[in-house]
Amino acid sequence: MSKLNIINHIPVSLPEKEILFRMKYNVHKTEIDDESRQMFRSVMNRGFAVCEPRGVWTLLLIEGRSENSVSFEGGLSIESGSIAKLLQRSDSAVFMGVTAGAEISRLSEDSIRKGDGASALIYDAVGSETAEASIEWLNRYIGSELRRKGKILTPMRFSAGYGDFLLENQRIFYELLDLKRFGVNLTESCIFVPEKTVTAIAGVEAPAEER
Repeated sequence: MSKLNIINHIPVSLPEKEILFRMKYNVHKTEIDDESRQMFRSVMNRGFAVCEPRGVWTLLLIEGRSENSVSFEGGLSIESGSIAKLLQRSDSAVFMGVTAGAEISRLSEDSIRKGDGASALIYDAVGSETAEASIEWLNRYIGSELRRKGKILTPMRFSAGYGDFLLENQRIFYELLDLKRFGVNLTESCIFVPEKTVTAIAGVEAPAEER
């Protein structure tokens, strides 16, 4: 098995603007009184305080490819034209994953049970955007590590469930990244629990001037 690179604390800040955008809140158009604004931020901060963003990534060499599939070292194969196109100039690929932890989902569920749907929605947005901020941070971090070795990441990355990169490919990430060690489980329908978990694949290429 390829080496797992584990980051036990991803240093992201509260993605307040993204949370507001996810909740359809426009700072230029939406009017909100001071008391509501203070409550909103209080719930956001409370939710972010329980997030535990962690990440893991590994690199696999590409051993073969066709128009609709890519095979990697260790016998792993992905059937997807989108992934084949993404990795068309890559000699290897990075598989990455992050989780915001389970506590933020518990906060949201507790709020629903208490009849506080507003807070539940805010907590849900906090968890989702913290996970997104974490995968962005991890992507940049991996990119900086690879640049030291004269390589670059593809500008795009793909997550399972988009286009023809089917959701069932979450099983690959779950096993390859050993996400169970982070307290993440995978349902039969290939949904991560806690759900504030994001995985993605990106290609590793030589810089354009060296191709």
